[in-house]
Amino acid sequence: MAEHYTYKLKIDEDFKRLIPPLSSEELFQLEQNIIRDGCREPLCVWKHTILDGHNRYEICSRLEIPFHIHRMNFKSREEATSWICNNQLGRRNITEETRRYLIGKRYEMEKLLGAHNAAGTNQHSRKEVRDKMYPEPHFDENSSRTRERLGEEYNISPTSVRKYGKYTKALDTLSEILPEFVPKVLSGQTKISQENVIELSQLPQQEVLRVANRISNDSNNSIAYSDARTVLSKRARSRKRKLPMPTVTVKDMPAYDPDAEISSLTLTIPSWISSIERTHTLANLNKTSSKARFKLEKQLLELKDTIIIMLVILKEEV
Repeated sequence: MAEHYTYKLKIDEDFKRLIPPLSSEELFQLEQNIIRDGCREPLCVWKHTILDGHNRYEICSRLEIPFHIHRMNFKSREEATSWICNNQLGRRNITEETRRYLIGKRYEMEKLLGAHNAAGTNQHSRKEVRDKMYPEPHFDENSSRTRERLGEEYNISPTSVRKYGKYTKALDTLSEILPEFVPKVLSGQTKISQENVIELSQLPQQEVLRVANRISNDSNNSIAYSDARTVLSKRARSRKRKLPMPTVTVKDMPAYDPDAEISSLTLTIPSWISSIERTHTLANLNKTSSKARFKLEKQLLELKDTIIIMLVILKEEV
C-alpha cells in the first residue's frame, strides 16, 4: 500500500542516470499537472532511495505538495537496478540508444544476480523472484540463459543482448571521463554507433577527450554516423602508419605452438592474484565508498564467472 509522505528522500546518482530525462516541455506539463491535480502517482522507493519519480519528487519538494510513496522490496542494488531498467523500458518515448543501454544494463545486473545465486551468496532473496528469473542457477549456464530469456522478452537475439551489455559497460566507462557526453549519446543528440562507442571507451583518457571533442564539435552538437566512424578510422589508420608491419617470410614464421595461449594465460594469472592480495592487505574497506566496493564486486564476479566457464571447458575438452 502506498504511504503519504512529505519528508526528504535519498537520490542515488547511479539510479537517477538510468532515468531518461524529460524535455523542458514535458517537465513543464508535469509540473502543471501536479499543481492542478496533486501528485497522483506514488514514488517508488527502496530503503528511502527513489527508484522512480525523481521529477515528481523535485516538483513536490519545491512547491511543498504532498506525495505518496510505494515501498519496493529488493535485497540488493542489482535487483533494484534491474527493476529500474525494466520499468523504464516500458516507456514508449525512449530513444533506441537508451533502449539498448537499459537492456544491456539489465543483462549485466541479472548476470550478477545469477552469479550470487549460484555461489550461494544471495540465498535469502525473495523466492518468487529467484524462481521466475533463475529457475536453474548453474553458474556456467547463467550468462547464456540470461541472454536467451531477455532476448525472448525484448524480441531480439541473445547475441544482441550480449552486444548491448558491452555497449552499456562502454558507456559507463565513458561516463567517468565524459559525464556530459553520454547523455547526449543516449538522447540521440550525438550520433555514434555501438562499435564506435566500445572502441572509444578502450582508448587512453586523453585520446577519449580528443576524439569525443572532435565528434561533438558541431553547431548542432550532432554528427552523422559516417562522420563518427571516419574520426575513429583516421585514428586507426594513423596508428597503423606509426607501426608498419615488417615483411615476414614463411621461413621467419615460428612453429605453431598449441600451448601458447594457455601458457600466456598461466603466466598472467599470478599477477592478478598478487594485485587482489595487495588490495586486500592495503585497502581499508571500512572507509571505502559503497560505490567503489560495488564496482569491485561486479568485476570480481565477472572474473569468477569467466574462470568457472574456463574450468568447465577444460574438463570437457579432456
